[in-house]
Parts: sequence; C-alpha cells; structure tokens
Amino acid sequence: MLVGDHVLFKGYRWNPAGYEPLLTAGDACVVERIDGDAGFTVRKVPAQPRKTVNEWVFPEEIVALEVRTRPDDPRPDPRKIFKMMACENTKDFADLRDRVAYMFVTGAYPTGLRPFFTGALNVLSKSYAASDRFGPLQIDCSAIYTLDLQSHPMVAEGRRLMSEGWRLVVSLGPNRRRPYCNLYFTREGDRLSLNAEGWIKPGWPQDWPRRSTRLH
Repeated sequence: MLVGDHVLFKGYRWNPAGYEPLLTAGDACVVERIDGDAGFTVRKVPAQPRKTVNEWVFPEEIVALEVRTRPDDPRPDPRKIFKMMACENTKDFADLRDRVAYMFVTGAYPTGLRPFFTGALNVLSKSYAASDRFGPLQIDCSAIYTLDLQSHPMVAEGRRLMSEGWRLVVSLGPNRRRPYCNLYFTREGDRLSLNAEGWIKPGWPQDWPRRSTRLH
C-alpha cells in the first residue's frame, strides 16, 4: 500500500480499555503515512467538509479499496460487509455473526449459504495450511474483535464442551449438510448437538424421533 491509496477500514483487531474508537468498520480512508511494517496513519474520507479524522491502524485492519466496474459483479461489496459488522443489535449483524462464528469454530464453510454470505466468509477469512483448527480457514482478527466472536454463545459453549473432553464432529457423513446453526459433538459413544443460541440437545439429528406420518 502507498501514501494516497484509498482503503476500507475492516475494524479494530483490539483496543485498550477506555479507548474511544475514531473509525467504524466500513469507513473509507486515505493512507496518509506509512510507519514501516508496523502500521499506517489513515485519514477518514469525511462525510462533511472540513471534518478530518486521522487514526493509526494496523495493516490487517485495512484493505485496499477496489472499484468495481461491473454492476453485475457477483462478489459482495466489502463496504457492505464491514458496515454490517458495525451495526450491532440488527438482524444483519446477527445473521453475519452466526455464520462467521461457525467458521471460527470449525475452520470450514457451512453448507446451504446464500451467495452473499459465502462471499462474506471469503472476505473475512484466510486459508492456513498449518492451521490447528478442524478446517484450514481462520477468521480475520478484526472480524473476531468487531463481531465479538469470543462471547458468541455457540463459540463459548463449544469451547466449554471441548475442554470437558467432547470432540467436535464437523461432518456427520459424506454429502451431509453442515448447517451454520448447529455443531455436533461426541464423547465415549455419547452425542450432543449445539445450536447457535448456545442450547444443547442430546443426540444428533439421526437420533431424534421423526414425526409420525398423518394417516388419511
């Protein structure tokens, strides 16, 4: 990245206690100064003239702004994704957070996602061959912080189960769905299912009784 480049702010990867954030995820900025490999000073593109906001950011907190030339480009606009991350207490925020939480725990994609959310996971993750997760994908640190994934009910409860010896099972079989709203665990022959709200249910879907067929 060079001085004068236009970038998007992805979100803070962390902040000291009591620090008042100057930028919001999705803000368009211009690189003002490069501090070696440590970080950048950026200037927020102001919505109001003469209102200038400068902030020092880590390299992983910004991404180069790509101007999309085709209106039918299927890739999601990162600006929309980052803005969703910044809008707490909204359905969009909750929907994105649940799907990112699944990948945060498993390192893998859930199945059956709408194209937008698949694209959002592409934007917010990277693949690491030496990952210690169940899949090779790791969520960007700024998304972990902005979406507060550490306190997501499914993340927190999943970690508790694994600390008690439960093993996460990412797939229940070949060609089986992996819904973002459920995780599955096993321990010494016992089975548990965990949903996105942190609720635990004994067994896996194939263990649960099916509704009886209504007789005509």
